[in-house]
Formats: sequence, structure tokens, C-alpha cells
Amino acid sequence: MDALRTATGEHREPIDGDRERDQPIPEWPAEHALLGLLILSGGTAHGYDLARQFRRGRPLAGVIRLESAMLYKHLKKLARLGWLTMTLEDQPPRPPRQVCHITPEGEAELRRWLAEPVARTREIRLEFLVKLYFAMHLDPALAARLANEQRDVVLQLAESLAEQLDSTPSTASDEDDASAEDAAFRQLVLGLRLRQTRAAAEWLEQAAATIAPAGE
Repeated sequence: MDALRTATGEHREPIDGDRERDQPIPEWPAEHALLGLLILSGGTAHGYDLARQFRRGRPLAGVIRLESAMLYKHLKKLARLGWLTMTLEDQPPRPPRQVCHITPEGEAELRRWLAEPVARTREIRLEFLVKLYFAMHLDPALAARLANEQRDVVLQLAESLAEQLDSTPSTASDEDDASAEDAAFRQLVLGLRLRQTRAAAEWLEQAAATIAPAGE
């Protein structure tokens, strides 16, 4: 199986496993983050201004790392998809600056993406937090709904993991070639993932309560 790339451009090997990992690999969160930044900028922004949003001290920098070279690579891809256009702005005597303009198709794509919870618990740390950041800025009601829907997804994953853990033997069986150590390791892995998933569900409940619009 081919290696996958993270949002920083680094390689990682895919992990085979249960239902949680059998979903299609999502689009790069960085690309949707750029669309979101364009909307927050009124639809137009310079590439340099977009890059500044990922520097240390900015809210997104605590979630996603994006170097300038990768940022411009993402912008070119978004332009090919028709989600933004790029023009050059003269600024003598310095070189022209690149200006990005979001298209109606790009805005529609961002709003579609924002409305969907992520499929895996491990995507909460990156993709979901990027979704939540922009939903909180663009539509607090959507942000609260997204957190609640994400919690529902995570609770379903936790139920699946609990069932797997209950059905996994703690010792090696005659029908299984695995050693006692392998059987114990499987249980430890499932136990860890179950704890992480339940912790994520608890955090999502708190997040939804924190960002719920006033009066709800």
C-alpha cells in the first residue's frame, strides 16, 4: 500500500484495521483552511497574508503546520479545481504580488466540507479542529451542530471498539496462530483506542456546550 502524505508534506504509512480506518482518505485540511481564510478575508487575500496565518502565535498554527512552499502548491491545486483564481498585483519596484480570489464554487465546497463530521477519531486533532475554527467564525450555530454530530460519530466508534474488545480473546486459542503475547497486545491496543475515543466524545460534549449560541 502506498505511503500517504500529512498536511505538512511528510510521509506516513497507512494503517490497516477496523471500520474506523476503512473510510476513504479525506482531502487535505490545509486546502480547505486556505478557502476558509479567503472567506474570512472578504474573498481576496495575498499569498503572503495567507501564509502569516500559519505562523507561531496564530490560532491555526497550534493545529496545522504549513510551510510557504506547500501553501503555494495547495493554492495552485485549488486554482486547477476552480475553487479560486490567482492574479498578479504590481508593486514597483518590488516583484508583483500574487492575489487569490475565492470563487462561488470554492465557497460552496468549503461550506459542504464544514458541515460534515470526520470519520475517524484520529482526524479530530487536525481536520475536525480546522473545521471547528472556521465554523465558529462563520456560523456559531453550525459549529455547535458540528460538535454534536461529531460526538455522535465518535460514540458509534466507541461502541464498535467496545464490541471488538469484548470479542477479542485475552489468551491465544487453538484456532489462532497468535501467541499469548499477540493476544494480549491486541487487547491493549483496542483498550487504548477505546479510552481515547471516549475521551474525545467527552471533549466534544464540552466543546458543543462552550460554543452553543446564546439562548440555546
